Amino acid sequence: MDTPPLQQNTGHTLAPGNRPPPTLAPGFQAIVGACQRLYPEQKNPLQISTVVKYWLGGPDPLDYITVYSNQGNCTHWHYVSSGLSDLHGDGRVHPPAAGPNSPSGYGFELTFRLRRRDELVPPDWPFKVLQKIAKYVFETENKLVSGDHITWSEPLGTSQSILKHLIVAEDPQLEVINTALGQLRFLQIFCVTEDELKAVQRWNGPGVISLLRNSPVGGSLLVTDIQRSLSLFAYSPETKSMVDAGIAAEGSNLCGMAACISWTETDVTASRERELTGDSALSDWASLAQQCDRLIYSGLNSRRVSYPRGVALACSLETARYLPLCIQGRLKHGFHFTLKSILKETAVTFVTGRVAGTLVGPGKHFAAQGDWLQVLIPEQFLDQFQERITVVDSELQLPHTFQFPEIKLSISVLSDTAQVGVV
Repeated sequence: MDTPPLQQNTGHTLAPGNRPPPTLAPGFQAIVGACQRLYPEQKNPLQISTVVKYWLGGPDPLDYITVYSNQGNCTHWHYVSSGLSDLHGDGRVHPPAAGPNSPSGYGFELTFRLRRRDELVPPDWPFKVLQKIAKYVFETENKLVSGDHITWSEPLGTSQSILKHLIVAEDPQLEVINTALGQLRFLQIFCVTEDELKAVQRWNGPGVISLLRNSPVGGSLLVTDIQRSLSLFAYSPETKSMVDAGIAAEGSNLCGMAACISWTETDVTASRERELTGDSALSDWASLAQQCDRLIYSGLNSRRVSYPRGVALACSLETARYLPLCIQGRLKHGFHFTLKSILKETAVTFVTGRVAGTLVGPGKHFAAQGDWLQVLIPEQFLDQFQERITVVDSELQLPHTFQFPEIKLSISVLSDTAQVGVV
């Protein structure tokens, strides 16, 4: 991300009575007040602001990022953003809140805790990370909530770091505040490893966050140690079985993912079609979860629906490895699971009879709305389907095709993702 030059403010020295000076923007004043209640002795914290504010055409949405020194059990830097909520109340960035209990701006600010070692000033790389996340929120209008994960896909902090992704939690020390410009909460970012991210995807964010908080890996404050060398599961092997138990009991909240997948009809002559009114099926990946929920739970919504009698799927090995999760964490709990192709406009949604509003049903295991395919896996066939497909987690000689003649489905796992896009 291109970041403009940063300027260091002198901080926010308090007026008599421990109150922020009245010249501060009212929303910013509320954030400053919340932080000063936590750090009353830090009258002049480091504060970074962009030279050109976002509302004046600058590229970065956060007006300020303030850093405090937390001297608790694990000494760390505490970064706090200002700009995702309404700071000014005059409509220059955010529309006015409907009332004091309505969200201020996007309804949250970001925080980040970084273990402090012997450095005298806080590292600057978290400034860029927080600005990039904020820019994503502004550009997509996708609000973050506790339990969300962010796929970063590159080492954070240093090139040697094993921390390559982020999860979102409630800041444990900054409470929800009501201001004259609306309500806001503080969402904390925590850096995680590849297998910690996969655990979030396979199970859910709150469950993994709880395990991290109760481990020295994160601690109760979820302090990121950019130099840590072990994941949660290497440090505490028993936590892996806790994740598996959570999936078995609760299912997974991962309703879909980007994938290398394609499908083709294998019994074209027997396919049946009917005309419907409405819009096309799935479009972009960014809102896939909302699209799947809307289309599935709002009923039929496509100009043409076809019912193939047989279907052949082709996918990459990495995509195939999510199929056992699809069964164990989603279908067995009555949830749908979607694989959206990154190669072309194609998506495959697996469902069972317990998922309401689908196009499939008894005698119709497949239904296609354009390039969006629904696949019905009968409840009585789930265990058998899972048992056969679980071998993708072991050494599998590619290409390999799984045959499910009971429902006229085949799944080919290919070694070359380019082949997936043309099958």
